Order: sequence, then C-alpha cells, then structure tokens
Amino acid sequence: MVNDDIKTLVRQFAPILHFHPHEGEYCCFPSDAEQVYSDFNNRWDAFEKQLAPSTLVQSTPCYFESWTDENMMQIRYWFWYKYNRFPRAPLGLGEHLGDWEHIEVRIYSEDRIIWLLSNHLTARQASIPADMTLPGFEPEEPILDENHIHAWVALGSHAHYPRPDSKPYCVGKILCDKIADEGEIWTTETNLVELKSANFYDFKGRWGDDRAPRSPTNEYNNRWRNAPDIKPVTIHR
Repeated sequence: MVNDDIKTLVRQFAPILHFHPHEGEYCCFPSDAEQVYSDFNNRWDAFEKQLAPSTLVQSTPCYFESWTDENMMQIRYWFWYKYNRFPRAPLGLGEHLGDWEHIEVRIYSEDRIIWLLSNHLTARQASIPADMTLPGFEPEEPILDENHIHAWVALGSHAHYPRPDSKPYCVGKILCDKIADEGEIWTTETNLVELKSANFYDFKGRWGDDRAPRSPTNEYNNRWRNAPDIKPVTIHR
C-alpha cells in the first residue's frame, strides 16, 4: 500500500472532470468498476449495453496507481464507464462495451510537471512550464486549481481534453469529439481508491466481449503506455 506522503500527493493532483452537458441523455457517466466486476467477472457474456448511469454520482470511485523513481513520481487515475458511444457515428462505429479512461501525471519537481490525458488510442499533453514537453507531443497549457488539472470529457467517447477549446479528435474530418462547458463536474479527490486494493486487481482480461477494453492491470496498460520513459525536452516557439 502507498505511504502517507504519496497519498497526499495523489489527493493533491487528483483531476477535476468536466462532462458535456448532454452526457447523461446521450450515454453515461462513470460508475463503480468493482460492482460491475463482482456482477460479471464469471459471465462477461451477460454484460450487455447499458447507457447508465444517466446522472453523475459524486461518490463514484476514482482508482489510482503510482510509481516513484529517483527523478520522477508518476500517478495514473482510472475511470470506468459501462459504454463507449462516439457521437453521430453511423452503424455503431466507435461503440463498444466498457470504457476505461485515465489521466496520468509525471511530477519531476514542484514546478516541472507533465499531464497525459487519455484520448482514444493516444493522449493529450499539458505541462508546466508551457515550453516543456515529451518528444512527440504538442503541449497545451493546463487549467489548474492548485495542482488539480481540469479535464474536459468528450460526449459519449469519454476522451479527455485539457481545455474546452482544444482541437477535437475527428474521424475523416466529419465525425468529431464534442466537448463543452456547463455540464456536470466531478471532483475525483473525494473518492480515491488504490488500484491494488480493488477486487479486480488480479484480472487481466477484457471487460466485456472481444471489443471491450483490457483491464487496467493488463500489460497493454503498462506504466509507459502513454509515453516511454524519456526525459522531457524544452521546445522553442
């Protein structure tokens, strides 16, 4: 289990999520992964499309894991949704059972921090200072409440964006993620659960059928999924 100093940092950096104002009527808010695992881990074929919950429950668990190295502390926050539904996509394109999303923070020092926000199969990056980045990413300026990053959650797909005016992910320049203000806000700090203590920690498989996402503890979601273990660089604009 993590020590008290790490728990303090985990709380201090827990993200604040902003949902699209139509999320509840279109798809679903985060839910309790342990309850779903308890209900279906021995019969995933019974886990079917559920556009629920339609309202945000502030007490929903936010799961976390952390690593500490000599020059960096790394924290990853996990959120579970029962369904993924890409807006306006024809023939169910982009729809699938289950949806594990995450936000990662890499803390190099008090004033050198990088956030990686899951966004479909890649990630969006925000950083301080603004000219620091990991190679291969285009950093955006974070919106912070002390150390808590604000993240905007795309309608139905639940991809993350560091700003409400971030350029959205699009398929064919026509079907695009939708992000907007004025929706529900989830302060994840209030219900943090260490991933190692969750009832699904030893489960490595898919949360549903063969299109459903792999478990957070699957090797696919290893520590360096978002970006390799490389040092940040300074960019000159």
